[in-house]
Amino acid sequence: MMIDNKGNIKKNRINQLVYVSLLVALGIVLHGVEGMIPLPNLFVPGAKLGFANIVTLVGLFLLGEREALFITLLRVFLGGLVSGNFMNLGFFLALSGGLFAWVGMILGRKLSVSIIIISMIGALFHNTGQVLAAFVYMQSTDLFWYLLILYPFSLLTGFFTGYVSYLILRYLKSRVMVSANGKT
Repeated sequence: MMIDNKGNIKKNRINQLVYVSLLVALGIVLHGVEGMIPLPNLFVPGAKLGFANIVTLVGLFLLGEREALFITLLRVFLGGLVSGNFMNLGFFLALSGGLFAWVGMILGRKLSVSIIIISMIGALFHNTGQVLAAFVYMQSTDLFWYLLILYPFSLLTGFFTGYVSYLILRYLKSRVMVSANGKT
């Protein structure tokens, strides 16, 4: 890891490419792991925990807005290819949810300094994007009522992913500071 004398990660193209690649790979793995967790439909039918959004949030804070968008797009496209969902409804739901979550996180970052609040806003936007994509596919306005059920659940999952992202970033920053001081 390249570090300047202030303990900040140097943002050259190779470092960014390595971080983007690692976060995309981690996002695909997290998406796969999340798919194996059986959530009973007692909670919210079709809802997921949003593990893959952790990498978008970490990428946003670690690398910047453009790189976080790139991470989201690569994660969704490659995840769709790996899972066999490429270009079907599930793919478009993931794509619209990921893009809306990214927009929500960008807006949330302008409004709040708390990564947890930013994550919760991203989760709300994620569900909004998915319902909009489902509306385009199904042409039923009744889908929007489902947001009343999804939003409380997305606030909980957004809190969780925000907290995990906070812990990851705190760990990474402490490791960078340790490395900058010459200790490993």
